Amino acid sequence: MTAAAPAAASHVEAGALEAFAARILEQAGCSPTHAQETSACLVSANLEGVDTHGVARLAIYARRVRAGAINPAPSLAWIRGRGGLAVLDGDNGLGPVVGQAAMRRAIELAREFGIGWVMARNSNHYAHAGFYAAMAAEADMVGLSASSGEPVVAPWGGTKAFFTNNPLAVAAPNGAAPIVVDLATSVAARGQILLAARTGRAIPEGWAVDDKGEPTTDPKAALAGSVLPMAGAKGYALILALEILTGILAGGAFAPNVGSQHSAQGAAGIGQLFVAIDPTAIMDEAEFSSRMAQMTGALAEAPAREGETIRLPGARRQAVARQRAAAGIPLAPEILAELHVLADEFGLPESMRLHG
Repeated sequence: MTAAAPAAASHVEAGALEAFAARILEQAGCSPTHAQETSACLVSANLEGVDTHGVARLAIYARRVRAGAINPAPSLAWIRGRGGLAVLDGDNGLGPVVGQAAMRRAIELAREFGIGWVMARNSNHYAHAGFYAAMAAEADMVGLSASSGEPVVAPWGGTKAFFTNNPLAVAAPNGAAPIVVDLATSVAARGQILLAARTGRAIPEGWAVDDKGEPTTDPKAALAGSVLPMAGAKGYALILALEILTGILAGGAFAPNVGSQHSAQGAAGIGQLFVAIDPTAIMDEAEFSSRMAQMTGALAEAPAREGETIRLPGARRQAVARQRAAAGIPLAPEILAELHVLADEFGLPESMRLHG
């Protein structure tokens, strides 16, 4: 007997999905501005094909806001700083709200000092790091963002989760389409394991271990155990370095004491890093653009293995975004069903519901 084919995804127009997510967050208690900032960040992830960090996160965001685990009306406060360095207390606000405020300030500082380095503390999960780095690239600057988070990766040689799999993103202007490097420092993002658990799929070998340190392809066992760092011991060392920058240096919670962003109780206390660098503080804009063009042009002509194509980081996501902007964002049946449950739970009128 052959297994039944998986149900087809439903396609939803990006604007409709963004309006839906914003309305859910408003119903949870957020201001229209904060709800819109957060929904724009989430849906941008879906547009780029990063579905693990898109509206799949909406339910826990909204439920944490409603339960008081996230502050729906944070008083963002600039508490320390000197020159191009600033520290933002996010007052336990939504991560995309804190993150966008922090990167906007980093860009302002870079215009004045050549570099803006902003640490954020008392934040929450901020969806995908590339969104913030790209903000700087859109302002003709080089951007960087990274975040701490709840323990999901054991130290190299260990069995118990201690560090997060710090996301790290770097973006640079490059003509019409910026280069955006966006990655988790684990073999796979934990969001992919969460999505696999919710959709009943196994995960590939080599992604994770169970709570006894044994390799597993069961996503639920992996969630109870540990995601593996990328590049083995080297990845673990990079995670530790990023924890210093995003956790310890930010002045908030740090490994292994960052709170869970999946619980309806308790603040996460996440620390984050946002950097903007103005190339014109180093060289003329034309020179920077020329140097970028020289490198990317040479890369396009570099010899490739048979059947392979050399692509710039972010190029695939940009192509997916163009396709999904035209055809709609595909939502797995399990995710669409969850969004329907949210609509009931938060009392959305029929006119605001999804009909993909």
